Amino acid sequence: MVLLVTTDRILNAFEAVPGSCRQELDLPATLELHGPIAHEQILRLSKHLQHDAEYNAIQGIGRSPTILSALLRGTKVYVPPPPKKPEPSPEYLASKARLLAAEEKAAYQRLLHPSYAPNPNDADRLIATSDAPIVEEDTLTPSLVFNIFISVLVTGFSTYWALTRFTMPNVLARIFSSWTGPRTDVFSEEQATGGASAAVRVLLSLFAALTVAIAESFLYAAYLGKIERARVQERKVKERKTVVGAVQDSGQVASAEQEEVEIWGKGVNGGVRRRVREKWEREKEQS
Repeated sequence: MVLLVTTDRILNAFEAVPGSCRQELDLPATLELHGPIAHEQILRLSKHLQHDAEYNAIQGIGRSPTILSALLRGTKVYVPPPPKKPEPSPEYLASKARLLAAEEKAAYQRLLHPSYAPNPNDADRLIATSDAPIVEEDTLTPSLVFNIFISVLVTGFSTYWALTRFTMPNVLARIFSSWTGPRTDVFSEEQATGGASAAVRVLLSLFAALTVAIAESFLYAAYLGKIERARVQERKVKERKTVVGAVQDSGQVASAEQEEVEIWGKGVNGGVRRRVREKWEREKEQS
């Protein structure tokens, strides 16, 4: 037996049939909208309405075959709703509670006694205890040594090339020439501007390279000293917070005894946290 969904047309046709005729047609006593109705019952209902002139006049149906098609228009096969899920039994609920309690206890035991050794490298680097020793980073990196070596090497070769390529003034030429030989006679113009000997050029190049190395070492040492002083001063600064009140749902802060908020971070002028708050207060006053 095929069940169809009761539509408004079927319900109106069902109500047009008198109650005494419903038992003869084997129709249900009551019928609900979107409820089930058998296809055979719709056939008997359409055959009965073929001879009902009043119903045909109201519906505007002139030919009898159109009554069945009009009743079946818009309907579909009735699919009963799925049965309700049975309520769990007390034994099932008790067993479920027992298993959940056992699983929570096992998870807690695994948390207290892990089966693996924790790796300190996997710990959060942002979380540091106060008792942990502060490991100083190595400031003498290979890149720093390489940069100083390149600077010294380039300075030495540049000085030697400049002394070889360009001529010097007469006074400097006489001084350098007195280092290289015992002759003290008067030099001609070409000899006076010829420059120093190879030994003097090498010594001057080494002196210039050594000067650059000492200067860079001094500057880097001064830079490291400044960083160390800044770190010591930074560690002395303590962060201080003052709670004003709880934030309400509307976004406003509840009134409290203290109205002034002091949030000091680390760094110059209270750190980034202080500067951000001052900027926020200025924008709030302007708006």
